[in-house]
Amino acid sequence: MKNLLFLLVCITALTEDYGQTESPFVTYNVPSQNLLKFDRFLINPTYSTVREDKSYLNLFHRNQSVAFDDNNQTYFLSYSGRIGDRSGLGLSLYTQRAGTISNYGVLANYAYGIRLSDKSNFTFGANLAYYNSGFDENRVITVDYDPLISGFQDSALLSFQPGFNISYGQFDFGVFAQNLIDYNLKYRESLTDFRDKTFSGQLQYTYELKITSGMFEKGRLLPLATVRKPGQDDIVLGGSLILDLPKLGWLQGGYDSYYGVSTGVGFNLGKHISLGYTMENGVSNNFNNFGITYELSFAYSFAPTLTEDRVMLENQKNQVADGREELDQNAVLNSKDGEITEPKHKLEENNKILAELIFRQDSLEFNRQKDLEQRFDLVIGMVRNEVNGSQLNLEEKARKVYFMNNNQRKVPKLPYDNYEFAIVENKVEHKNFKSTSSKISFQTDVIVPKTHDNVRVHASSAKGHIPEGNFAQDAKRNNAANRPVQYLPGVAEGYYLVANVYKGDLYLNKFIGKLGGMDINAEYFLNTRNGLKYVYLNRYDSWQEALADYRSHYNGTYTDELWIMKVDSKGPKR
Repeated sequence: MKNLLFLLVCITALTEDYGQTESPFVTYNVPSQNLLKFDRFLINPTYSTVREDKSYLNLFHRNQSVAFDDNNQTYFLSYSGRIGDRSGLGLSLYTQRAGTISNYGVLANYAYGIRLSDKSNFTFGANLAYYNSGFDENRVITVDYDPLISGFQDSALLSFQPGFNISYGQFDFGVFAQNLIDYNLKYRESLTDFRDKTFSGQLQYTYELKITSGMFEKGRLLPLATVRKPGQDDIVLGGSLILDLPKLGWLQGGYDSYYGVSTGVGFNLGKHISLGYTMENGVSNNFNNFGITYELSFAYSFAPTLTEDRVMLENQKNQVADGREELDQNAVLNSKDGEITEPKHKLEENNKILAELIFRQDSLEFNRQKDLEQRFDLVIGMVRNEVNGSQLNLEEKARKVYFMNNNQRKVPKLPYDNYEFAIVENKVEHKNFKSTSSKISFQTDVIVPKTHDNVRVHASSAKGHIPEGNFAQDAKRNNAANRPVQYLPGVAEGYYLVANVYKGDLYLNKFIGKLGGMDINAEYFLNTRNGLKYVYLNRYDSWQEALADYRSHYNGTYTDELWIMKVDSKGPKR
């Protein structure tokens, strides 16, 4: 009696069983209420991109009501993840067994999101399943040969399952038509009338833990409420909760008024490998008589290459303050569409920094020109003494050549090379002009901006005068992009070789992962004054050590832009 009851529930509850005289089959119906970590597009097809920040391969197995030999079992081998800034893709090979009927096929998923406003967007997606369903003779034991059973043939079935999701802030509201179109290709007929279609709705909230270190770092809490209307049957209510901790794994729990309660745990075995286990047991219907149901998942995750995250609506939190692109004419951080700007007070601060840089540059240019004139007067005096007035046009010629050569000097990017100031060779033979070239050494002090105070660099003909042409560019990279901070609570004192600045965690983690692939063990610290996170390659006790690695591009391992930032742990000056 117990086995008979189980078979009846399998036929009426889990799947809809259709049969012609020759070929029985069951339609696609995979319970997805526990798929909170991987294969989420089975809950709603838009979830391959909504709130998704990774791609993965996952092997999933659901073993339902294990107390019975011929219980329902499902296997999925899936790929899912974002394939662009707005779209997601899923692809699954699956097999499903319900009693003596077996299904096997392929399911494809696609989702695409569009931006509605700064806080909302709309995502549309669909699952398309193509599968064969038929009678499995190997699972039937008969006393005598039955030609009717031997004559059964598989049916080719097609199922189209669209859905959409509207996101506002951290909330997501979705609708899913689980069998809007289901068609038997063999018999060329629809499998269900519209009144027998199954529709479901989802309401999800994403809460990001405000913890920047420890095992809860970058964690998320995602509660999900669902309602499902399976045709003309009663409404099914459900709810679930998952605590996702990237450094450890995840914990989940849920309730479904039809399938019962569930609890699960998952472990991240390194950066890419994850293993999960979920157990479910019925509480309010005959499922509680059939034993527990368990689900296993084994996944390999990897981060996709993305430029920005429009679908997840974390623009403000994941905005990149890239050191190579972070300053334009207004010192505003923009996304590629120019839709996101830094707060007004940051803009004002950057404008002040730029004004200071322009003032410094103008002062250096004035001092440089004055210095050139003084040098020229000194040189001309020496030339006059050499030629004794016999070369009257030499003074004007020397002036043109000297100032032209000095105006053409370009400022190199740091590190600054050695430069020499040489007197133009005098090719005219003269009895009193003994040498063809002369070098005169000058000493001058050049102000070079450091992290938050100025360092006077002594220059001579051997060390060279540091030309000015690109000083503003170097200053912007080392000062304007990140206003030097004198005091940061909780940050060790020293000089930091900074590679990038981020506001959120998504792109910060990707950048640190990229550096890890280059064998660079980068870290970051939080500036509590502006809320930005600074990724640095190393910390140094002295300016000279930091400058040496800056000049060598961190021993040649990092070729992009860098700057040095000084942090003082002694507290603000009074």
